[in-house]
Amino acid sequence: MSQAIQKHSDNLTALRLLAACMVLYGHGFVFLGLPEPMFMQWLPLGPLGVYIFFSISGYLVAQSWERDPSVLRFLIRRTLRIFPALFVCTVLSVCVLGPLLTEVTQAEYWKSEHTRGYFTNLYLYITYYLPGVFTSNKLPNAVNGSLWSLPVEFAMYLLIVIIGFVRAPKWGVLAAALVFMALSAGWAFQATEMLVYYRTDMRQLVLCGVYFFVGACMNQFKLDRFFNLTYALAAVMVWLALSRWIVVFIMASWVFLPFIVLAFGTAKNSPLARLTSWDFSYGIYIYAFPIQQTIVYLFPKIDFLAYFGSTFVITVALAALSWLFVEKPALKLKPFRG
Repeated sequence: MSQAIQKHSDNLTALRLLAACMVLYGHGFVFLGLPEPMFMQWLPLGPLGVYIFFSISGYLVAQSWERDPSVLRFLIRRTLRIFPALFVCTVLSVCVLGPLLTEVTQAEYWKSEHTRGYFTNLYLYITYYLPGVFTSNKLPNAVNGSLWSLPVEFAMYLLIVIIGFVRAPKWGVLAAALVFMALSAGWAFQATEMLVYYRTDMRQLVLCGVYFFVGACMNQFKLDRFFNLTYALAAVMVWLALSRWIVVFIMASWVFLPFIVLAFGTAKNSPLARLTSWDFSYGIYIYAFPIQQTIVYLFPKIDFLAYFGSTFVITVALAALSWLFVEKPALKLKPFRG
C-alpha cells in the first residue's frame, strides 16, 4: 500500500465515533452524581464503548500486522496513532487547564512534583492528578480518567508483536483470546481488589484483552466471510435471547459483541462511510473527560441536557482540531512496506 493513510469504505469510523460518544454520554451521568445508564443490566455505556473500541482495534491491528509483519514499522505506526495527540492533550492539561483551574497558588502548582509527574502519561505511566484541580468535583482530583485504557491498548499491540514474532499469528491470537477468557471467568469477574502493574489495573487488561483478541481472531480465521446483515441479525437475536442468564449473556458477549460490531462495521458502500475522512473518535475519547470535569466544576448546578450539549460541542471541536492538525498529519508519516 503506497498511501500513508488507508482508505476505507465501511462503517468502522462511524462505530468508533459512536463508541467515543457512548463514553462521553455515560461519563456525563457520573460527573453529575447520577446513576450511569446500563446496557441490558450488564454494563454501563462507558465500558461498553471501550469494548467496542477494543473489538475494532483487534481486528484492524491484526490486519495491519498481517499486511506488513515488520516489528519496527508496526510499532512506528501504532506510536504515531497514539502519542502525538496524547502529547498535545497532556501539555494542554498541564499548561492551560491546570493553571487556570487550580485552587492552589501558581507557585505551588508549578513547583509541585505532581505537576511534573503528570507528564508520565506520555509514556503511558498513567496519572490522573494535578495539584488543586477538580478537588471539589463529584469525581475529585481526576483530570483525565479515560487515559487508563491507553496502556492496555498498547499492551495488546506488544502481544500482537510477540505472537507474530514467534510466527504463530493464527493460533497465537486464538490462544491469547482463550487465556483472557479463562482469566476473565476465573478471576477478573470476581476480583474486588485491583492488581496494579505499571499503574494499570490488570483486571481491565484481561477484560479488554478478550474483545481485542476475539476481534483479531475474526481477521486471522477469515470470519469476515460471515459478516453480513443476515448473520449479524441472527447474532443479535441469539445473544439477546441469552440475557435471562446474565453470566451466560456476559460470557457470550466475548464472541457476539465483536462479531456484531465488525459485521456492521465492515459493511461496504454505506452512507456512514463518508465519516472515514473525519475520524474524531480518539480526540473525543481523550478530551471528553477533562472538558466534562471542567464544565461541571464551573457550573455545578447545570442540568443534564445543557451539560451534555455543551460538553459534546466543545469536545467535538477540540477533537476536530486534534484530527486536522495533529493526528492526520502524524498518520501521513506512517511507514508501509514498499
